[in-house]
Amino acid sequence: MPKYFLETSAFLKRYKEEAGSNIVNNLFNNRHELFYLNLAIIEIRKVFYRLWKYPLQQDDPITEEEFNALSSRFAEDILQMQRIEFTEEMIGQAITILGKAWVPNIFDLAQLSAYLIAKKEYPDIIFVCSDERSKLIEGVKQFVREGDIIVP
Repeated sequence: MPKYFLETSAFLKRYKEEAGSNIVNNLFNNRHELFYLNLAIIEIRKVFYRLWKYPLQQDDPITEEEFNALSSRFAEDILQMQRIEFTEEMIGQAITILGKAWVPNIFDLAQLSAYLIAKKEYPDIIFVCSDERSKLIEGVKQFVREGDIIVP
């Protein structure tokens, strides 16, 4: 069964219809083995709260009902996935990453660290990342072949 690690920007395509959402939805619908870093819960929930209570000028605000529906759907989705807990080993991996690539966002660095540790156990796991503005995609390319990355 194919394995995929979803970093937050890709994971969020599940809840906000945009380019690439169909790719992420297909990963869920086809029952692939999906992985996420536990810290992604904070990032995703933060986006839900931002859209509901603290929308930015470019956001389409959501109602409380929509917030609750997103929260419920997210809770159901993570039950289908494999949770990776952030560990001391990942801190060491982050230091190794910074020696080769600049990943300025701490959550991106944590997710890349988690993916690379998971890749030791699951060599066929694919990194799913859609935040092209960040240095994350450039960073991951320093460690794995391009065929191990999906950009929805």
